[in-house]
Amino acid sequence: MSDQIYLLAVLGAIAAIAEWLGRRPAGSWLGGAIITLILGILFANLGVIPTITNAPPLYGYLVSVGAPVAIFLLLLDVHLGALRRAGLPMLAAFGIGSAGTIIGVLTAFWLTDADAWLGRFAAPVGGMYAATYIGGSPNLTAVALHFRVTDEPALFAGVNVADGIVGTLWLAALVMLVQLLHRLCGTRPDPDSQDTSEIEDARPITVISVGALLALAFASFWMSQQLSDWTAERGLRVPPILILTTLALLMAHVPAVQRLGGARMLGLFGSYLFIAVIGASCDFEALAGLGRTGGLLVLFVAIVLL
Repeated sequence: MSDQIYLLAVLGAIAAIAEWLGRRPAGSWLGGAIITLILGILFANLGVIPTITNAPPLYGYLVSVGAPVAIFLLLLDVHLGALRRAGLPMLAAFGIGSAGTIIGVLTAFWLTDADAWLGRFAAPVGGMYAATYIGGSPNLTAVALHFRVTDEPALFAGVNVADGIVGTLWLAALVMLVQLLHRLCGTRPDPDSQDTSEIEDARPITVISVGALLALAFASFWMSQQLSDWTAERGLRVPPILILTTLALLMAHVPAVQRLGGARMLGLFGSYLFIAVIGASCDFEALAGLGRTGGLLVLFVAIVLL
């Protein structure tokens, strides 16, 4: 029991350090999630926390329960009503971007012959990249959980690292492209768009809000498992993660839930714990064992973004 408490203390420290570094100018290029992954790998290989070879039960709980609950909490801040304010041009741009992402994944799949070097994980990895570049990191994790890519920690870490390396260069290129277009067109950037500081939750975070959010998250997780089993008994199994994310999007539009502060904070913390465990599950030998696969993952992401 004491080992589990010690492990929770270290994982909590990793989450705090990663978030702090991610807010610094240098760390912002990587982001808190990638820093968490790197710290998890380093701490495990230095012997501070266990690797996958002698993984404690806590690792399994954080992957199987912690990650879906974190995704649920993060999705509570998604409000589809904002689509009306976005307007048709932005929705059209999103549709074009989504179609372009899918075309990019299919092209990368074909050009790199993904089936040959990823085997049964080829389609799930392609789906993970499509999901993250269309809807964000929580979607990458959701796809990975459903197709059990998380059962291969070295591969899951490699997918995230490739995303972090190429994605960071891509974001930097976009920033430079915007500046170049402003110069060519003789326009000036909107001053409001220059403020890149993190948007803090203006709602009060109280014991009531935290307790209610956690109760909703765990109850919805349990319900998604039950409903998935129910659909399986009728011959058409619906993935639990799909039910869970649907419940989250529905509850995000309930006024009483919208007034609860702290969903993003709790979701982010939970996702950091999960990512730290994935990092801890990867020893350097396993990552080195990716070899050619690691390079091809980077090439795969580059083709998708191009």
